[in-house]
Amino acid sequence: MKCPHCQTNVKLDSKLYFKSFLGRYTCPSCLNKFKLKRGIKYYIWILIAICVAFLDSYLVMNFAQTTTFSGVIFASWLVLLFFAFCYIDRKLENNMPTIKID
Repeated sequence: MKCPHCQTNVKLDSKLYFKSFLGRYTCPSCLNKFKLKRGIKYYIWILIAICVAFLDSYLVMNFAQTTTFSGVIFASWLVLLFFAFCYIDRKLENNMPTIKID
């Protein structure tokens, strides 16, 4: 990402990603706020990710119902999905254009 105020390249790491839950980021050099300009491609990727998550969760839940630790298996799967999709989303957002917030 690039800060629209000072044109500094900002790397979206895990700390910055989880700190700005609503998508409003703070530039570490000029401390001004900016947000990302999300296009239709981003929302298509998110829709595909949600569909894959539902399908995979359904398959894992069907498998987990045959074992005695079904709750633990499914909870572990949800934690794994959360971190995997946060990583993918962070990588997608690193390459997006930015917009000034006044």
